[in-house]
Amino acid sequence: MEKSRLIINGIFYIVLTLIFIYIFIREKQLTEMIKKYREKLADKIIEKLNVEGKVLDKVIRNTINVVETLGTALILVLVIQKFYLGNFLVPTGSMIPTIMPKDRLFGNMIVYNFRKPQREEIIVFKEPIQNKVLYTKRVMGLPGETVNIQNGNLYVNGEEIITREYSNIGEIGNEKWIVPKKGDTIEIIPGKDYGKLFRENMIDVEEVQKYLVDNPGAVSEILPDLEFRVNGEKTGMMLDLIHDTKYVDRIFQGENVALVSEKDYYFALGDNTNGSYDSRMWGFVSEDRIKGKAFVRFWPLNRISLLK
Repeated sequence: MEKSRLIINGIFYIVLTLIFIYIFIREKQLTEMIKKYREKLADKIIEKLNVEGKVLDKVIRNTINVVETLGTALILVLVIQKFYLGNFLVPTGSMIPTIMPKDRLFGNMIVYNFRKPQREEIIVFKEPIQNKVLYTKRVMGLPGETVNIQNGNLYVNGEEIITREYSNIGEIGNEKWIVPKKGDTIEIIPGKDYGKLFRENMIDVEEVQKYLVDNPGAVSEILPDLEFRVNGEKTGMMLDLIHDTKYVDRIFQGENVALVSEKDYYFALGDNTNGSYDSRMWGFVSEDRIKGKAFVRFWPLNRISLLK
């Protein structure tokens, strides 16, 4: 990780933590100050509505008190969850037996601001298919590594990973994929008839993009011959690029797209290998999608434990 980014992240967290320490130390004084502003606001509203001493007077004051209290609490909770300790619900069984459906997890939201994800770590990230849902998977391939799956075994740079079994379902099949890293040359090569197909049938590019977003598994269906390469070698999909309008227009016209990667990518798999929708199907996870590291299950209470 770049030194400049580490310094910026460090300054940010020092300042944010000092703010929380200040709030904790000066809690009583801040509460009194907020109370004064709250009462002034209520007085102005009551005066303007001319309801002083009436039933509505008390309703307005109580409403302002409740809104302020809930609003302050909500803001603090959201800040803590985003920057310190995330709270996540796992809806599916893709990480069975490590994580069960409906388990609730805490995520370390600080760690990846100061170092890169490591193999076997369980990450929480925004999926690249529809860009809406948070997924929980395990990092198994790091930037620059070559991954492939044979006979139920995952191989990284030719070495077998023996921690668990993986099946070669999805787009990866029996292929070897290079996990892209920052500085790699990435090529997106459309099938030879793409330009002709979209021009002659006057297919609306925006409609195709929308369909791809709404139908997660449709990339191989609509764009069956679309090929991704890293430094000249065929690899898995990078869906962030497919949904980027500055590239997709050229792809749909049948043009090759070449760019230098500005970020690292990761190969993420679910522990429940035959019941997980993961990198084998939709390709790599870019580093800017990763939100935090899942590290402890806190619900249900009878299964509280650290995640490994």
